[in-house]
Amino acid sequence: MSRSAMKNLLSPIWLIPVLALLVALWMVWQESAGAGPQIKVLLDDAEGLEAGKTPVRVRNVDVGLVSEISLTDDLSSAVLTIDMNKNSERMLVEDSQFWVVKPRIGRQGVSGLSTLLSGSYVRLQPGSAEQTSRTFEALEQPPVTPQQTPGQRITLTSGANSSVVVGDTVQYQGVPVGQVEKVSFSVDDRTMQYQVFVEAPYDELLTTNTRFWLQSGLSLRWSSSGLDVSLGSFESLLGAGISFGVPEGQPSGDKIADNRGFELFSSKEAARQQGFVNGIDYALLLDESVAGLEEGAAVQFKGVRVGTVLKVPLRWNPTDEDKAPLKQIPVLIRYEPERLEGLVPNTDINHWQQRLPELFEQGLRANIRASNLLTNTLYVDLRFYPDATAPLRVNKFAGYPVMPSMVSDFSRLEEKLNQLMDKFNQLPLEQSLTDFTDAMEATEVTAERIETLANSVADIVEQPGLQKLPELLQKNLEQLQQLLNSVDESSQTRRQLHRTLSNIEQLSRDIKPLVEQLREQPNSLIFESEKIADPEPKANDQ
Repeated sequence: MSRSAMKNLLSPIWLIPVLALLVALWMVWQESAGAGPQIKVLLDDAEGLEAGKTPVRVRNVDVGLVSEISLTDDLSSAVLTIDMNKNSERMLVEDSQFWVVKPRIGRQGVSGLSTLLSGSYVRLQPGSAEQTSRTFEALEQPPVTPQQTPGQRITLTSGANSSVVVGDTVQYQGVPVGQVEKVSFSVDDRTMQYQVFVEAPYDELLTTNTRFWLQSGLSLRWSSSGLDVSLGSFESLLGAGISFGVPEGQPSGDKIADNRGFELFSSKEAARQQGFVNGIDYALLLDESVAGLEEGAAVQFKGVRVGTVLKVPLRWNPTDEDKAPLKQIPVLIRYEPERLEGLVPNTDINHWQQRLPELFEQGLRANIRASNLLTNTLYVDLRFYPDATAPLRVNKFAGYPVMPSMVSDFSRLEEKLNQLMDKFNQLPLEQSLTDFTDAMEATEVTAERIETLANSVADIVEQPGLQKLPELLQKNLEQLQQLLNSVDESSQTRRQLHRTLSNIEQLSRDIKPLVEQLREQPNSLIFESEKIADPEPKANDQ
């Protein structure tokens, strides 16, 4: 190559592209040196997000930018490709959480109003795991509790929908100590499940004997003392809340481990009465109706609750080989010795498993009694019957020991009343009513005849001749007296006249009261006249 050609090759004009290449390489190196990892986040809906504009923030500090928005191959989710900043690797671990911040309205209030002007953004909450990750799944709702908050998470199970939602408070004696983080429904168990977080140091209150119940805003309960009205906190008035504590009369128990499961009761009273997990299960074979006996009803001994009714009826699913007719209704109860704390020297389960059969031999029997006749609410009553010494016909039923039972006095009374009503229904009431109606008609006719006869007697009495009869007799008597005086005293005629005069005088005295009585009471010939009591002598008032 000639010197001239070499000179043309090394022309200064080549310095410009070389410098441009060096600048580009430096910019690429600078960009790569200052860039962080690239991650992918899957979410259901990318509403409000824009590639190249939507930031990723931690505590309102930008740590990345959404560079691309696409769909998965099966079109089930949206995919956010995010370019993270340098030194963000320590935040991208397996338990890190992503969610979209946008305006939300819920029971806890309104959030994300600032995004109305600035637009939605992706929020990152770093986790604490050691293993890193580059693919994440976004949350549908923001987490209720920050991940680094100290405390314990537990799971509550309820057999019915209790209107509890994410964000509802968890209280201890009215003090908020946690929140509901997650609500789900188990298809297999057909129960509602609630993930609850209790913050430290209140998580120390969670023990093996802790019971959880729904804290409603207004509670009405009818007790022996009357109507009990309980008003909850202001938050519980707006929505359902959860409270917990140890039932009265139970020991505190041991501290629990994380993710322990508990049952969520419908009320504090239900938690107090049904919250005894330690007990002895017995089957009752009842010869009477169990209508009115419900699950959760009390088992009492002389008015003191000692257990709980678990199942009414107990369904033990017999097979065709058992050939057991449904002559008795099985009921499952639980005898809970812990309720007798302070009343008996020993509440140990093993002790009562040996003690109860001895009490059965002494006449301890179970029966059903009514706690409220108006609502037909029943409970199981335990008491001693000294005459009940017959041995048990069945010792085991459906795998449970059998507690001997008797037909209650209430059922006997009901049976006697039914028998009495049956006899009453068999009486010929219709024929008796017919005979009574005929008798009343005959009495009415007789009364009319008597009234007619009395009127006739009154007419006779009112006649002038009958009224003057005593006066005529008196005149005749005087004439006879004059005649008698004119006759010789020793003659037979005088003696006969004297006898006649005496008879007429006696007849006059007898007729006069009769006439007066007929004048005053014409019906006295038919009915007995009223007797006037003799006047009672009284001293003169001073």
